[in-house]
Amino acid sequence: MTVPPPSGLAKPNQMDCALFFPTCYPTLQAEYANQQFDNAVRQYLRCWVIEHPALGAEYGSASENALTAFIEQDALRHFFGQYPDALERLLEQDDLSRHLLRPSHEVYFQPDAYEPLLATFEKRIYNLSAHHKHHAISFRYSPVSRQNACGDSIALADMPAGQAREDIGVYFGTRRSDETALNLLGRQLRREALFSPVLPIHVVTEGYMVDSLRTVRKITEQLTNEAGQPLHCFVIQRRHAADDRHLGAALLLMNLRQPNQPRRIIFCDTLNPHGTPPWWNKFKQYVDEVFPQPTGHAPVSERLEDGGVNLQRLHDGVPIRHQDIDCAFYSASMARALIQLAKLSPDLLINGSIHALVSAMTERMPEYFAEPNKPKNPEWVREVNILRRWETGQAVLADLRSARMLELTATPATLSDLSSLHWNGTDSADPCSDLSVAA
Repeated sequence: MTVPPPSGLAKPNQMDCALFFPTCYPTLQAEYANQQFDNAVRQYLRCWVIEHPALGAEYGSASENALTAFIEQDALRHFFGQYPDALERLLEQDDLSRHLLRPSHEVYFQPDAYEPLLATFEKRIYNLSAHHKHHAISFRYSPVSRQNACGDSIALADMPAGQAREDIGVYFGTRRSDETALNLLGRQLRREALFSPVLPIHVVTEGYMVDSLRTVRKITEQLTNEAGQPLHCFVIQRRHAADDRHLGAALLLMNLRQPNQPRRIIFCDTLNPHGTPPWWNKFKQYVDEVFPQPTGHAPVSERLEDGGVNLQRLHDGVPIRHQDIDCAFYSASMARALIQLAKLSPDLLINGSIHALVSAMTERMPEYFAEPNKPKNPEWVREVNILRRWETGQAVLADLRSARMLELTATPATLSDLSSLHWNGTDSADPCSDLSVAA
């Protein structure tokens, strides 16, 4: 049955929705928009099938029912199999890109699990895009192992017997932060670090945490003979290790004259349930491995300071659909706050106590803290992260569309501008790997 266009429904005001603003968008309006999108995709695929040499010859003379069934079930998969730039071709269409790029306040998030209400072909587009390198739309696709031949997501209850049935990753709110999302956050942090008046700031997001520490030392050694400010600030946002894919942030204050002696080293985690971070001893080993000291000298790890906050809810009796797999956003917010402090309060960063530094850091994280060291209500924090997940995918799609539009209109003089829109990085991780238990 066709859903009539809703009337008299004003755009919801997020400020009027108090705490539960993700569920404010009217269901009827969301369903109507989804239906319009599905119909637009069907029409696009119909034109493509008829104009395609092989498919047109096969379905041009077939019955209308056969053509309709092919469009409904298999055409989109064939489309993505035909073109490596299939997603960009869809984003060229204004009526399709408007829906895919809609902001979070035009999405209905279902109560309880905050699952966004998506159109049928929209889900397939996200799933099929993830088969193509650098086209994964963060948080919106299911792993390849949880897709059927048409690109639909397979429900947990319908998974084949004997196949891994890990629940985390099934829901929009519990899917892992893939490399696309991490590279986007890294790009945002690098922009934040530009134009620091006192302390030069370096943002490191390569490898796992121990690799990032090695990068810090290597850069410091390369800058040893530089004139000017001898103190440099390094801000890291990275996963802990291959066997511990949780994300954290770190800050190292380095003296260019002493690359083996970090002046200050702070690690900021988001899980600290019992007062002692679970990563503490492992991270001390990383520090001493990268910055070894001569026999008889105190290890650098004795300088390690705990700048963590206790925001994350994970595996503590919280229902699976409410698990908080959002350390990418927490750690990025901490890193951003530390960058701002390095710019505006360098003396605090150099000489301030860890307590004063954490207080100043949390003061600059208004999305999570009502005031310094006082987290907001966990439900508020959870919903902020749901919106950040949606907006991350929105940013990925916007970049792909911008790059495509520039390609279509580019002259030789402007082709070089395209590089600024390709930010997927060099990480070799497969975005389709079924690593949904990772944060």
